[in-house]
Amino acid sequence: MSTTQPGWHKEDIKAAIRKRGSTMNALALARELPPSTIRNALIRPVFSGEIAIAEFLGVPAHELWPDRWTPDGRRIRPRYAHKYREQCTDSQRKAEAYLLTPNSNELSAGLVTEVN
Repeated sequence: MSTTQPGWHKEDIKAAIRKRGSTMNALALARELPPSTIRNALIRPVFSGEIAIAEFLGVPAHELWPDRWTPDGRRIRPRYAHKYREQCTDSQRKAEAYLLTPNSNELSAGLVTEVN
């Protein structure tokens, strides 16, 4: 039921970095970042890692991670991601909340959580 569009798969990003003659560790060293920052950006939001990868590949961050970035280059904070999703009916939102929440108490409280 997710309305977000898929971005690049993490293996596609790693392959693109290798095709351009570098490695994730070399990219981190060139940017004076810990190597874990680049690795972690592939699986969860890490601002500096995402920027380093996007600039190295010459691809806008919103194309790599459309669930983390808007097309105009603004960061989508995970807490407020629901504000950037397409509008849907209350019944759709409740159904999505029921499917995504691990705890029925969260549904009754009206909280929607996202699973990445």
